[in-house]
Amino acid sequence: MALQAPPIQRHDVQILTIPFQLSGQLETVGPVFNFINAPSRDSLSLYNVRLTPLTPGSPLKGLSCPHVVIRRSQVTLLYFTSAESHASIRLLARRELLVAYTPLAVCRGYFHLAAEASVHDFLGLIPGDMLPITEVHVFPLIELPAPFPTQADLLLVNRSHLQLYHQA
Repeated sequence: MALQAPPIQRHDVQILTIPFQLSGQLETVGPVFNFINAPSRDSLSLYNVRLTPLTPGSPLKGLSCPHVVIRRSQVTLLYFTSAESHASIRLLARRELLVAYTPLAVCRGYFHLAAEASVHDFLGLIPGDMLPITEVHVFPLIELPAPFPTQADLLLVNRSHLQLYHQA
């Protein structure tokens, strides 16, 4: 019996980076959250992408591309538009209501922590770059060129873009 590779999946997403807002289909293999947070993964592939600059007055007005590779470290916020994609992401049971600040938005929602973690040190105990926030409210700090959810069941934030956080 031959072993089969996990299926390739595509998930509709919206992504905010410091210079761009992107929408498209994120390609993953196997469990979504494990794929995105794999320590060996430096980049993510997006297909059928709409890319719009966040810089006011940019000469680039936006473009569509069939395929874009984005460095994971550049992703500030990642939103899965499908409830099916949300459901596939396993979360730690313990959660704390926090307000987190990024260069692009303030996010108020539940961060999921390990049972032994305190709010002060949970970032050091959770593996992976992309952290899930549930029941999140997003307050953009800039005017976004395209719609981005202001409330979401699940949003991923890049830990390296967290500037500060506190309990709500």
